[in-house]
Amino acid sequence: MKSITSSYKGKRKTNQDVIWESSLSAGTDLYIIADGMGGYDNGRLAASMTVDSISTFLSTVREINEESIQKAVNKANLAIRQFQELNRSRLGATIGGVIVENNLARCFWVGDVKILRYSDSKLNFESKSHNLFNETSDDANSNISEIKSKYSHIVTRSVQGNLRKSYVSYQELELNGKTDKLIICSDGLHNIIDSHNIEYLLKNNKSTDLVIKKIRDRLKMEAEDNASFIFIYAV
Repeated sequence: MKSITSSYKGKRKTNQDVIWESSLSAGTDLYIIADGMGGYDNGRLAASMTVDSISTFLSTVREINEESIQKAVNKANLAIRQFQELNRSRLGATIGGVIVENNLARCFWVGDVKILRYSDSKLNFESKSHNLFNETSDDANSNISEIKSKYSHIVTRSVQGNLRKSYVSYQELELNGKTDKLIICSDGLHNIIDSHNIEYLLKNNKSTDLVIKKIRDRLKMEAEDNASFIFIYAV
């Protein structure tokens, strides 16, 4: 698999997104975006600690599955909590990751970093963000539009030292040769260019390079927040 990455500061003073790519073993590759949480101290540090802890743990396990991924996130939580206790500082990150092995993609996320999968340029998987809007909109009596405007940016899960708030959502996807594309993106991107906009770009442009150029151009012009992506595809 080939990957292309980009990360933009937007109009923020610093970029608190961290992109991580590594090989866990022969034929098994790990891709993660960690988004340092706004309003907390040391967001960039939290994101870096999180991806480093997760990748280190996963490189030591015999079998990668939902249980071992959750254990990796728990290790990151422990590292965050220890830093908080030593430095009296609040910090945390949301994450989205994909582990690709042969024709299988193991997807996991905590918070609002999204994972998208397209087959033949058609969207067929989109991770559901852990935010207050998604939790509240399950109530049939709720005013959906009002709730979305207020609560879609309030995350309900993150890696910030509390195990109860960092349960991983997990999905296995069978990849279909050269027709499948995976995208991991922070909220600074998917708040501007949503999954259906990306689908439109894939269907109406001749090459992956052109799609990526158009995404980059929009982020350069429009990104208010930190915005990052990993674009993974077969060659």
